[in-house]
Amino acid sequence: MMRRPTPDVTLSTAEMVRDLLRRAAVPVSRNWLLTELHARGRGTTRPRLNSLSFFLDLGLAVEGSKGIQWTHSASASLRDAASAGRTL
Repeated sequence: MMRRPTPDVTLSTAEMVRDLLRRAAVPVSRNWLLTELHARGRGTTRPRLNSLSFFLDLGLAVEGSKGIQWTHSASASLRDAASAGRTL
């Protein structure tokens, strides 16, 4: 009998991470995210937090030397500018 895989991260945790990233005005570290999740009663582990890299894969957030930052904008004018802008 094959065992069904269990979810790695719950949807509510993913939504909380998205909300924290959207509200942060500056890039944040994974440690900050873990601390904030714990303070809100949504504890998780670093490997599970790392599995939320789909935000990065989808272009909704970026990760740089200073941390992770939410970059997605629903602005139509920004979307048009990004699609018509120059690429380096």
